[in-house]
Amino acid sequence: MSEPSKLNLMQRLRGWVSQWQEFVVWLPVLFVIAIVAYVLLGAVVRIGADPLAWLAEIPVMCAWAAVACATAWLIKRTYWMDLDDVMERELYERVLNEADPEAWRLLIKDRVEWLALLLLAFAFFWPAR
Repeated sequence: MSEPSKLNLMQRLRGWVSQWQEFVVWLPVLFVIAIVAYVLLGAVVRIGADPLAWLAEIPVMCAWAAVACATAWLIKRTYWMDLDDVMERELYERVLNEADPEAWRLLIKDRVEWLALLLLAFAFFWPAR
């Protein structure tokens, strides 16, 4: 690989990690923090087989939550009007600078749609017991 292509690859990799940092960086970090906290607090209270089984389910539940969020995003992007970053910034500027009620209504509608889709996706992917 030549030097410019390595640089381009590193820039693309950094951009991808920056765009998906919630899943690539923060989800594993929060998982490790949850395990460390559980182990430290577990030293105070006696740990049986049931809590250890629950602890083993944490990665599966995190993957389940990621799939539900990705499904909600995919449905919103494909079938409903998903606000792009430029449009969303413009709407926020119109709300803040001009107090435009239509822009405010569109932003509220977008958030309600996201919440409804997330709830539906979580209900659809809820693990059966």
